[in-house]
Amino acid sequence: MQASKLWYEKLRNFLVRMGYEQSETDQCVFRKVIGDRVYLITVYVDDLFIFATEDELERLRVAFTAEFKWITMEVGRVHSFLGMQLSFRDGQVEIDMTYYLAKILQEFKDLKEEALPGKKHLFALSPDSFLLTEKKKRFFHTIVAKLLYLSRRARPDIITTIGFLCTRVQAPAEEDMAKLEHLMGYLLRTRNKVLVLRPSQSFRIVAYVDASFATHNDGKSHSGIVIFVGGVAVFCASRKQKCVCKSPTEAELVALSDNLGFIELFQEFVAFITNAKVEVPLIFQDNTSVISMVTTGGGTTRTKHMRTRMFLVLESLKEKRVTIRYIHTSGMIADGLTKPIDGKDFDYFINKVMGCCKKSTGGR
Repeated sequence: MQASKLWYEKLRNFLVRMGYEQSETDQCVFRKVIGDRVYLITVYVDDLFIFATEDELERLRVAFTAEFKWITMEVGRVHSFLGMQLSFRDGQVEIDMTYYLAKILQEFKDLKEEALPGKKHLFALSPDSFLLTEKKKRFFHTIVAKLLYLSRRARPDIITTIGFLCTRVQAPAEEDMAKLEHLMGYLLRTRNKVLVLRPSQSFRIVAYVDASFATHNDGKSHSGIVIFVGGVAVFCASRKQKCVCKSPTEAELVALSDNLGFIELFQEFVAFITNAKVEVPLIFQDNTSVISMVTTGGGTTRTKHMRTRMFLVLESLKEKRVTIRYIHTSGMIADGLTKPIDGKDFDYFINKVMGCCKKSTGGR
C-alpha cells in the first residue's frame, strides 16, 4: 500500500509540474487548459490514457522519458486498454470487449443461447436450493467478478443480473449457478455486441431514476439509475435498497435521494473535463407522487427517516442544483435496472444504454 501511495504521489507531482490540474471529483483524472483546448490524462496505476494534440503528446513523451527513464507510448485512434479495445472514429467511440468475453465463455461447456440476461424470477430465492461445493463456489465467485468488470466497462445490458449475482457470492446455491449459466447463454448469443458512444454537442447531465417495489424475498425494493452525458449513457447502476419501504412512492423516494449526490458530482466532473459551464442536471421520474412530494414538501411520510430524504431532494431543487421532470413509465430507461424485463421494453432499454449495439468486426 505504501509503495502504491508513493508512486501515485510521485506521478501526481510530476503531472502538476507539467501544468496539469487534478480533478477533485476523481483524483485519477488530470486536465490542462490552453486557450479553448483541454488536454486530459486518466491514470490507472502506471497506465495512462492521454487525450491531447500531437505536439502535447511529444512534449509529454520527452518529459516522461527524462523523469522515468523508460516508457512505452502508443499514439493513434485504436487502443487496447485494461481489457478494452477503444476505437475513436467518425465522432464516436466503440468499446469492444469481445475478446475478454470469449475467454470467459471458454470456461463453460454446452451452453444454451438465451434471449435475455435473466428470467422474471431473478430476485427470488428458494430455501430448498442446495449450496454449491467449495470448488464450485470459487468458480462462481471468479466468473461473477469477471462479468462485473465487463458490465461496468462495455455491457450495461447485464448489470441488473450480474448485480444480483454479486450479492450471492458468499453463499451461492445451485439456483444461483443456474442463473449464472442463463446469463452466460445470453452472452453467448450476444457475444459480438460492442458499446457505441455517440455524443452530441450538449454536455448536459440527464438522469433516469426508478425503483421496483418489494421485489426481494425480504420485502426490500430495488433501485436503478442511468446517467447520460451528451446523449450517451455513461453510468448505469442496479442496487437492492437497504431499507424496507411501505409503498412504491417511498421506494422511488429512496432511489431518488440515494442517487442525488452522485448526479450532482457528475455535473462537477463534466464541468472539469470540458472546462465549460454545464447546465443543471435533469432528473426524470415516472412517479407523480414523488415529484409532488419533493417539489412542494407535501405528502405523507411515515418516519423521520423518509421526511429527511424528502427535504434533502427538496433543498437541492430549491437551490437549483438539479431539476426534476415527469416521464411516462414507457420512457423510463432505468426500469431495466430495477427488475428483469423482456420484449419491446428490453429492446428499448438495450438500444438506449448500448448505443444500438453495433456488432464487432472481430480481432484485437
